[in-house]
Amino acid sequence: MKKAIGWIIALVIVAFAGFKAYSYWNNTYNGTTAYAIVQDSTKKKAKTNKGADYKVDGQQQYYYEYDLKWITKDGKELDVDWESRESANPERLVSGTYIRGEVSSKRVIKGPVSINKSQVPSDVRAKLQ
Repeated sequence: MKKAIGWIIALVIVAFAGFKAYSYWNNTYNGTTAYAIVQDSTKKKAKTNKGADYKVDGQQQYYYEYDLKWITKDGKELDVDWESRESANPERLVSGTYIRGEVSSKRVIKGPVSINKSQVPSDVRAKLQ
């Protein structure tokens, strides 16, 4: 009897851990198509984990940081930041342009890609402005 109770408890613990792992994965890596308008960005110096300036071949690396309000096709609003790739001369997204990307509740998974205003669904466009 004690063995059966031990196995049941172990099974409940494993099931709970599996549920939590799936929940984390789903919230972090399972995204949906969303749209945003590029706002002003901030150019920042890249740093190492220890706080020193990050340089490649003697050149300081920089990146742009964007605070974006994303709207999904079903009208859900997501406030997810995005940082450009580190580079000695990173490309800046043009302020006021529309972008599309795959976005989860925690991060931008794929993209962003600059698009025309006409490629944004009209109901999403209304919420973005």
